[in-house]
Amino acid sequence: MAWFTRSSQFSLLAIALTLGLAINTPVQAQTRLGSSPLSNQIPNQWEPPTTPTPAPINKDSGGRRGPCIADPNFNKAPIALVPPSGVGTTMAEYPTVFWYMPKTTAWGVEFRLSDANQNVVYSTTYAFAHYTEKTADGKDEGEFVVGAPGIMSLTLPASGGVSPLEMGKDYRWQLRLICDPQDITGDVYIEGGFKRVAVDPNLKTRIQQAKPEDLVTLYANQRLWYETIDILIDLRRDRPNDKNFTDAWNKLLRSVGLEIITEESLFEEARTVNN
Repeated sequence: MAWFTRSSQFSLLAIALTLGLAINTPVQAQTRLGSSPLSNQIPNQWEPPTTPTPAPINKDSGGRRGPCIADPNFNKAPIALVPPSGVGTTMAEYPTVFWYMPKTTAWGVEFRLSDANQNVVYSTTYAFAHYTEKTADGKDEGEFVVGAPGIMSLTLPASGGVSPLEMGKDYRWQLRLICDPQDITGDVYIEGGFKRVAVDPNLKTRIQQAKPEDLVTLYANQRLWYETIDILIDLRRDRPNDKNFTDAWNKLLRSVGLEIITEESLFEEARTVNN
């Protein structure tokens, strides 16, 4: 069993993944929408430094990638796209989580959502689509996951009896990369957290009327992590050559210590595992 926290792969990610931290108070927009480069609306540091450093919620893996991670470079382990604290705020009843998936032969993923009392409120499993990769001489090299390496996402379903996130409450999500359905010892885990927050009715109206690029400013100024990363991924995927969106995306990653992901071309094959 391999655990990957935000701190276990990279020395530059010094803050361990943990839940239960105070969320940064949203700041008010000081710049008119569209009056400056979009990256100017992304903070240099998404969260303030935490002192003392909180205890992690799980054990460090000691460097194991798991048997189904095909990339020999350890830096390309699965990565949860969350702030350093592990907790991101959202206004959504059913938000979307994102993670970086390296090249892998994994069978699928299990997703679990738990409340602050560690009660599982939602759990589901998805099997990945695979493709056969061949060597230069035409031999089968293995069955690899479609869309990896790349960014993958999973949205909490608003059907099937799944309750919406409650306002002001903390939730922990956990993603288990299933290498072998018959043997859990090689599985890889990543995790993060949700905190649903209320937004001003006037802001809701502005959000409903805003252009996609203006949503980045509205979300970032309120420190709505899951909405900010969601809209920027959409914009980057739809317009990959737009420097305004590229710079904003790269700055968002830098603001949470995830510069390593800016090295990848992730958006052409972005996948949603449950749609």
